[in-house]
Amino acid sequence: MKQAAYEQNLLDSENNLERIQNAVKKNLGVSLPFLVDIAHHIITPHNNSTRSLLLLQSASLFKKPDDDVIDIGSTLEFLHTASALHRHIKEPENARRHQQHVQKLWGSEASVLLGDYLLSISFQILTRVGNLDVLECVSLATQNISRGQVLEISEPTLTATPKHWQNVTRDKIAGLFGAGAKSAAYWANASQATASTLFAFGEYVGMAAQLKAELDVIDDEKRFQRTLKNQELWAPLCFLLHECLTESELSEMSEKLQEDFDLEEMTRVLRVLFNKHNLQEKLEAEAMRELEKATECLSKLEMDSAPLQPLTSYSML
Repeated sequence: MKQAAYEQNLLDSENNLERIQNAVKKNLGVSLPFLVDIAHHIITPHNNSTRSLLLLQSASLFKKPDDDVIDIGSTLEFLHTASALHRHIKEPENARRHQQHVQKLWGSEASVLLGDYLLSISFQILTRVGNLDVLECVSLATQNISRGQVLEISEPTLTATPKHWQNVTRDKIAGLFGAGAKSAAYWANASQATASTLFAFGEYVGMAAQLKAELDVIDDEKRFQRTLKNQELWAPLCFLLHECLTESELSEMSEKLQEDFDLEEMTRVLRVLFNKHNLQEKLEAEAMRELEKATECLSKLEMDSAPLQPLTSYSML
């Protein structure tokens, strides 16, 4: 892609991201003012636009994204927010700030209602779009989010294996990235092979993006301690325990993590171990491996994949 075309593509993407945010607000409707009031506190321009960019850039492989693509994008944001609200009902202090705001003002019952409301209007929007393949794709992603949440609590999170983290994250987070890319292919009436390739691409990018997000917790003392306190499934801890420690060290640390531990002391110990075993570098390398797989997917596409290539860069996530 020539430089001028590349710059125009970026500008179009920025404009379309804004269109998705406007569609989010529009699609909330006004029939339930109480829930809409709550929703406007949390459906704000998101910190990480990778999920929406995947949809938009995938669509631009075929033709200019239209209003249907924008509506699909708003649906993905509704589903992401709904799952986050439901996930943090029992641990509101672990939610993002705007989600905490909802529970503080209206209580956990409102979070449940809002999550259900967002799910319902998501499928109303998809019905209006009228593409059954897109509807099935997003429905399956929604089902997998629930499956991932169930899988997450199937074993102790603080001593979980990297494989467990990967399985949970693929269902709960990365699958929605893949669904966006695949939906773009269905919107463009592309082949099933192309749709499957784009889904795999999106899923790999989603895995890398989540690894990066969880790595960022290490440098944030409050989030670090909150993650331990709430016994959240956390990639750095999974990889430290099962890929860095000896068998005896693993046994000792696992025992400590399953007991009532001093939060500040455990944070200090884990920071020392993270530094000793170069966890930052190891997980960045793991994220890069996911992005390499994403790049391999692009080589299978029988079209110019330039619009998607920036999303294979770690710095873009």
